[in-house]
Amino acid sequence: MEQTICSCAEQVRKLTQQAPVMRREIKNLRQQMDGAIRAHKKQMSSLQSMLTDCKHEDKLQSVSKSPSEIKLLLEQGRIQTVPIGYISSCFAVKNGTPRQPTICSSSRATLKIEPSVFNNPEHSLVGLEQYSHIWIIFLFHKNGQMNYKAKVKPPRLNGQRVGVYSTRSPHRPNALGLTLAKLEGITVMGSLNIEYCCGQWGPRLRTTALLDDYDVVCSVILTTFIYYYSIY
Repeated sequence: MEQTICSCAEQVRKLTQQAPVMRREIKNLRQQMDGAIRAHKKQMSSLQSMLTDCKHEDKLQSVSKSPSEIKLLLEQGRIQTVPIGYISSCFAVKNGTPRQPTICSSSRATLKIEPSVFNNPEHSLVGLEQYSHIWIIFLFHKNGQMNYKAKVKPPRLNGQRVGVYSTRSPHRPNALGLTLAKLEGITVMGSLNIEYCCGQWGPRLRTTALLDDYDVVCSVILTTFIYYYSIY
């Protein structure tokens, strides 16, 4: 009888010791499951956004708009953008691309104007050789998703949340960025050789000359990431 009681007590003691371990394992499993669910929801949201954008683009392309409709869309700020060109450089992926252009000032890139935008793309660059720098509006095409939040946690603020517009986060309602590039030269084929610290192929949205009477190069403060870029 006493041996049976001792055996039961030993089993109870072992189970009592195992209980905290089991609780921790269950907690870890729940955290992993929650993380998997969040990742799944994020992927589904990204796919839905892509499908919605594709349907919207197809609809815009298939329906011809009257001048009054175009005027209304412009007044509402609902415009359909078209890439004017693409940039290529030595940085093939976003990881490893310098976070600031001054970190790797010797890097160079080429911005090629799309032939489909103009019949003679080189004509669009006439006169640009007079300037030393250009502004480039680009698309953060390497975001990987279309989600964005009003507050973000920049890496250097140790977890502090601030408004997305006070940061350089590429994840924003309109994933557009602005960067200043030094113009090194223009080719006869409609390409710009620039001092530019972004790397992957990407679409560009706009290229504008820098005017020294209005734009001060020596004290530029950029507030957008240059890890990713694209022209339109």
